[in-house]
Amino acid sequence: MLKGIVVSGINNIYNVKANDRTWVCRIKGKVFQSARKFHNPIAAGDMVQFVPYNSKRYEGWIVSREDRTTSLVRWNKKRKAPQVLAANAQVQVCITSTDSPPFRPRFLDRLILMGEIGEMQAVIILNKIDLGITEFVRNRIDNFKDIGYNVLFCSAETGEGIESVKEYLKGKVSVLTGQSGVGKSSILNRLGGKELAFVGLVSKKYNRGSHTTNSSNMYFVEDGNRRGMETVIIDTPGMRELEIYGIEPDDLSFYFIDINKYSGMCQYPSCRHINEPGCAVRKAVSQGEIHSDRYQSYISIYNQLYKSSREMYGRA
Repeated sequence: MLKGIVVSGINNIYNVKANDRTWVCRIKGKVFQSARKFHNPIAAGDMVQFVPYNSKRYEGWIVSREDRTTSLVRWNKKRKAPQVLAANAQVQVCITSTDSPPFRPRFLDRLILMGEIGEMQAVIILNKIDLGITEFVRNRIDNFKDIGYNVLFCSAETGEGIESVKEYLKGKVSVLTGQSGVGKSSILNRLGGKELAFVGLVSKKYNRGSHTTNSSNMYFVEDGNRRGMETVIIDTPGMRELEIYGIEPDDLSFYFIDINKYSGMCQYPSCRHINEPGCAVRKAVSQGEIHSDRYQSYISIYNQLYKSSREMYGRA
């Protein structure tokens, strides 16, 4: 039996790196009964044990998966099941763009939340700064910084800021996330110093990106680190919409740092911060202490979680 790390996989065929070799593996029988509710029982970044059945062609059967330290999970609406995008990453890189496609701070809220549910450290990268930064974008990015999130600025087109991104990710296992067209693959290629991933174009008519990455893929970036200090990056498929999975609606406020700060000051301990009297959160919004758009993002996610929980448990 060998142990390796899953670098990619689709349709129950996984590429597993072990001892400087890449093996093509499939799952042996029904060894993942506990993961049956998931769209995919294994994801890029998972550590697995497998048994070779064709050593000459480097093929094997996956027989077990180690427990994950972190995971990045979204709700797959098409399959109606949770989908694991990446496992065991330390840093979630939330990539957004100044324009082309337009800056979407509420989508960024969802990205950050998805990572925090999976216990990953979040960093925001604002790409395409060569297109300029409007007052609206600057305002919302400054708010993310005030909340406490690390923010890096770069242009995959010109290379500006790429060295800062490379230094931040150095020696870590990171996962790139973002809506389609924000430049995840372009940043990855800049970090690797070569074309690692195919880069798609943004539609001029609809001002949105196309899906060029259809599954998560792990890359080992050579950056001169000492052995054992590799920079590892998992590139995930671009998303146009993102539904949150893994928490109850009433637990949402714990994951919004700026909202949770005021939660204990509400008149009622069970306050949802929506329309309850004596809500300290809504008061903080009215006084400008919580960004109004950030609060509306919270409301939108709460409503999605509430609807999803009722559908999941068959509540009328």
